[in-house]
Amino acid sequence: MLDGDELVIGRAADNPVSIPDTSVSRKHALVRKTSDGWAVSDLGSGNGTMLNGEAIADETTLAEGDVITLGDSELRYSAGGAPAAAVEPPTAEFPTGARRPPVRTARSGGGAIERSTGRGRPVRTSRMAEDPEEAKKKRRKAFIVVGGSLVVIMALGVGWKAIDNKRQIAVRAERLKGQEHQAEMANLFKEAKSMVRLGKWVEAKAKLEEMQAEDVDYETRQVENYIKIAETEIPNQSLLAEANVAIAKGELGKAGAALSKVKTTTQEAALRSAKDALDAKTTEKLAEARGLAASASDLAKMEQLKALCEDILLVRVDDREASELKKAAETAIYRIKNPSVAPPPPDTPWLEVQLRYKNGDSSGSLSLAQACANKHAQCRALEENIKEFEAKSKRLEELNENELIAAYELDKKIAGGSSSELSRPLRTQLVSKLYVKASQAKTTGNWSRAIEFARRVLQADSGHVGAQALVNEARNQARDVYLRGYQLKESSPDEAIRLFKDVMNMTPPDDDNHQKAKARVAELQKQ
Repeated sequence: MLDGDELVIGRAADNPVSIPDTSVSRKHALVRKTSDGWAVSDLGSGNGTMLNGEAIADETTLAEGDVITLGDSELRYSAGGAPAAAVEPPTAEFPTGARRPPVRTARSGGGAIERSTGRGRPVRTSRMAEDPEEAKKKRRKAFIVVGGSLVVIMALGVGWKAIDNKRQIAVRAERLKGQEHQAEMANLFKEAKSMVRLGKWVEAKAKLEEMQAEDVDYETRQVENYIKIAETEIPNQSLLAEANVAIAKGELGKAGAALSKVKTTTQEAALRSAKDALDAKTTEKLAEARGLAASASDLAKMEQLKALCEDILLVRVDDREASELKKAAETAIYRIKNPSVAPPPPDTPWLEVQLRYKNGDSSGSLSLAQACANKHAQCRALEENIKEFEAKSKRLEELNENELIAAYELDKKIAGGSSSELSRPLRTQLVSKLYVKASQAKTTGNWSRAIEFARRVLQADSGHVGAQALVNEARNQARDVYLRGYQLKESSPDEAIRLFKDVMNMTPPDDDNHQKAKARVAELQKQ
């Protein structure tokens, strides 16, 4: 019997009608009492609700004997009292004596709902007898089916396991092969980079190209970058090798031409080394040229000298010494080949020594002086003076004022009367010391001494601003001293003579005040 005004049917145990069937939703359908009787509606179940074989979408009124289908379960509606239990034939699932799962029913005076498991079949309410022999055959058949199924399942499992093992072996083999390939490529790249570090660009490029052929996708950017560098460095390396061979043979022009073609390179150390070697070889050849210059009457040596100087000038385009030696060789060659030409002026190699020294070529001037020292006393004297000046220049900081002055005078003597470029550091040191003394003398009012030091400063550095200002100030001061002496020449001639002499000491000989003071002294001394 149906109790209350409505009840929920579903799989949940707390429903008024609970059906333990997995095809039935937890809250599957609702049966509700209406003014027309009892009606059924679906609660959004998964498998839907059917009435007499047709799915319902809306609430539908029930009639006597209606069959409500929920999933695989069926319920029959009866408007009367408790119905008799319907009986169905036995099945393999529920043999004789077995019970179907119970179903709760709500009871009231309005009607009842009865459950059945087969579509259109009522729920079985009593046990039915079954032949034991038939039941045994069914059990044997079920056992054979189940056993066969297990065998098939086990066979499938074994087959699948074998296939999976084979697949796993293939995957591992492929992974191992990939790892071995990566290791091989890494070793090739390591070898290539090692060759790069050693400067073996030809071998490195070959190794990198081998890598590209083996695996175009391996470290593509780095490999291509190294190959690009190699394409520049291989010609550079060839040019450097060519230059070094030429340097060893003394072919200066050829070596210089090769080095000039070397582009920006990672082989900077090798390039610097080659340039240094070329410079050293050029200096060596220049010394050789100086030695040949002494044989001005030997045609073969003059031609050799000319060729040597031309080779030097290919490397040192502006080398003045090489140019002059080349001209001398050309002149000698012309004279030898044309004996009717007037002989050259007397041989004066020491003048060339002085000129080179004055222009700052200390080593060149010394080499030339040594070359002509056996024939000319002037060359021997210059050789000794140059060596002495070089020795003093090495300990410049240790020289006192007088030693600096002596070294400065020695420099002028070597250069033929004027200071050389080689004395610039010495002059800087000397000027600094002399100007300090000039300033100190001015501070104490000793103008004559201040002017003496200032003049020495200007001799060493004619543009010295401080010394020039001091001299100008001294001239103004000398004018005042001259006026005082002029005022005393009648009353105190001796004091006037002293003042006039101070004026002379404070001014250079060409100064107007100096000339007037000198005349006054001569005049007063006659009286």
